[in-house]
Amino acid sequence: MEEPRNPTDAQPPAPEPEPPESLEAIVPKRRLWPVFAVIGLALAAAGFFVFRSLTATDPLRILVAIDLDGYWWEGSQPAARLADELSAELAELGFDPVKGGDPKVMKALESAQDPKLAAKALGAGFIIEARLAPEVVEHPVKEGYFELRVDAPVTLTFLEKGTSTEGRLRGYSGATKKDRALALLADSMASQALDAVIAQLMDHPSVREITEGSDIKLLERLQPARTFLKSRAAELGRASDTYTSRAREVEADEQGRVTFLSHPAAEDLLVGASEGGYFVKTADVSVFFSVHSKQLVRSEALETVAWRPLDQKAAPTTDPGAPKPMWRGYHVYSYPSSQRDGDRVALVEDLFGWAKTITTVDRSGQEKRVRIDPEHRFVDPRLAPGGKFVAAYDRPAPGAPADLMVLETDGGKEVFGLHTENQSLGGFTWLDEERLAFVYVPEAEADEARHLALVDVSKQPLSIERPFKAKPEEDLRYPAASRDGAKLVCVVDGGEPGIAVIDTATWTRKVYAVEGRAEWPTFSPDAARVAFVAQGPGSTDIAVLTLATGEVKKLTQGTAEEGVPHFSADGKRVLFEVRYRDPVFPRKRWVSRIASAAVEP
Repeated sequence: MEEPRNPTDAQPPAPEPEPPESLEAIVPKRRLWPVFAVIGLALAAAGFFVFRSLTATDPLRILVAIDLDGYWWEGSQPAARLADELSAELAELGFDPVKGGDPKVMKALESAQDPKLAAKALGAGFIIEARLAPEVVEHPVKEGYFELRVDAPVTLTFLEKGTSTEGRLRGYSGATKKDRALALLADSMASQALDAVIAQLMDHPSVREITEGSDIKLLERLQPARTFLKSRAAELGRASDTYTSRAREVEADEQGRVTFLSHPAAEDLLVGASEGGYFVKTADVSVFFSVHSKQLVRSEALETVAWRPLDQKAAPTTDPGAPKPMWRGYHVYSYPSSQRDGDRVALVEDLFGWAKTITTVDRSGQEKRVRIDPEHRFVDPRLAPGGKFVAAYDRPAPGAPADLMVLETDGGKEVFGLHTENQSLGGFTWLDEERLAFVYVPEAEADEARHLALVDVSKQPLSIERPFKAKPEEDLRYPAASRDGAKLVCVVDGGEPGIAVIDTATWTRKVYAVEGRAEWPTFSPDAARVAFVAQGPGSTDIAVLTLATGEVKKLTQGTAEEGVPHFSADGKRVLFEVRYRDPVFPRKRWVSRIASAAVEP
């Protein structure tokens, strides 16, 4: 057996070889070129991937290029505000919006002749573009007030192929300074812009390739967007179905006797009727799903006053093909009214709380502000036949008693004013082009009986006549005149309740008993019938009283609230409002739809 060596007997280590003088000592000369080729290919590949990473189109990278007083990289503060908010929403969903702050990014944006070229240079897969050139309405109030209105297309473009889809941005804002109004407009546009493009963005093949692929990291990155889009589709579908379902229930209650003219989510108020159609005030909303609250929210459109043909169902005013309205603005205060023998409407315009106006507008859109006041509150303006005068209630301050006021529509001169300390004004109506009839209790009336009074506003000095006096225990409400001024109709409460028709030549009356409580009486064009609201236990219906026979027929029998009847110009139908709680936003809003029912000959 071999004995183990003693450590002291170990062999000394072999000497280290001398280092080669050159690479040739290891590799023969004829074999050096493959090595250099491999190194060159590796460097080229690395360079290509670096270049590719800097310039390749990334479908998740998006440039927001919305021009609002310029682009954000040009120094526009409103555009930057909008882009920051929209970019934050996109980033929350997993996308990579192009952001400022990097000198290379800013150089690419500032030097490019077109935002699309800059987006390509920055490797963006998509660009969101819009040019918002707000209509500026400078309202004539003491401190100055700027209202901005926007209605413009927004496009989502896939840069690799240049294909685009288009949505729409609509909105408004107001402030005492234009810069502040622009900032508020920017805030309101960001979420609307996301809502306009997100479905098309997620449905694009380049993004679907990711969401339908197997890259775990990318799938996780876009999971918020996938969840948001799924919830958005479900909630918007639910809202649409809910509006449609509730509308069908309301329509079914009427058993085919009523024609509905407004869309299922409308908030329409009936202003009046004219030849072939009717006037309506709208307050439409758009429903969208908020990326922040993950709930349905409302985007309120500007209110409008419009004329609509009687034989057509109306689309929302926010639809691209909707006809141009007569008037559009922030808010109409109280009910407008239409001229009994013409095509003009009188309305009270709310200038964002800074002032109220009495405004007239015709079907061509020609409007005139008869009076503007920052303190007074005007209510229920009514044009005289012929359009020379407009009457309205006038409250000098919030909560103050209402006075009765008549203005000339040309120039706004006040020609009549009535102040009552006993707050007894009970409605008014124009008898003809110059005579106004109104209900009130004279200050010196010992028994506090109500009178129907007349004033001819064309005569000076003015004189109030009192040709009709009600019984002391009676209340007179809702006076309305026939087209020729020969009759007045009003509701009588107490004493002999019902609907009273008064002959304005003899000032004698006939009272027609009706079941329940009556409201809003109005004459047919020939003054042979009176349409009114019949209030019963838990419901309101539209009914028609035939004066020759005293017969009352109900035109409706629905469970919704029905009101504000007006005869069509030919007298063959009665138009009215049908109101019920908004089924999607029940604590915030009412649905109000215009409908009509035929009147039997």
